[in-house]
Amino acid sequence: MMMLKIFYSQISNVEIQFIQKALTTTYEDALNVVIGEGLELIKEAYNPESDQYNADILLKHLLKTKNKDTVLWVIQKDLYCQGMNFVFGYAMYHRGAVLSTYRLSSPKLIEKEAIHEVGHILGLKHCSNHCIMQFSNSLLEAELKPLYLCEDCKRKIALIKS
Repeated sequence: MMMLKIFYSQISNVEIQFIQKALTTTYEDALNVVIGEGLELIKEAYNPESDQYNADILLKHLLKTKNKDTVLWVIQKDLYCQGMNFVFGYAMYHRGAVLSTYRLSSPKLIEKEAIHEVGHILGLKHCSNHCIMQFSNSLLEAELKPLYLCEDCKRKIALIKS
């Protein structure tokens, strides 16, 4: 079973425990989810013109400093990446992800996007089924996707476990 460490910046313990529970419930046989420590955001990732953080720079920094761990970094600041004016999260398959709660207006949306980003960490790609792994480029799209994996994605996760 793979261990996933959750790191955080400017997020409450209650929110982190909520995310940990959602991930443990969804990926119960594939992941052992533990809470790591709080991390400082790095200045190099901040873009003052957009008042956002570059998700790619944050993730590369996280992976460099926590190179032996599979990681999720939950932050409360707005994220963007090249080619997109904002992202809810940003992941590297089998390594880690950064998740922003900044635009997510409810605990349910935070739960969905955490599950989605960790799905990428586990190797899942965007899915065209009615599935939490659907790509969402807006709050409405994020709200419309379900809070569960489709059967195809569940099978892929089961193959990872075995």
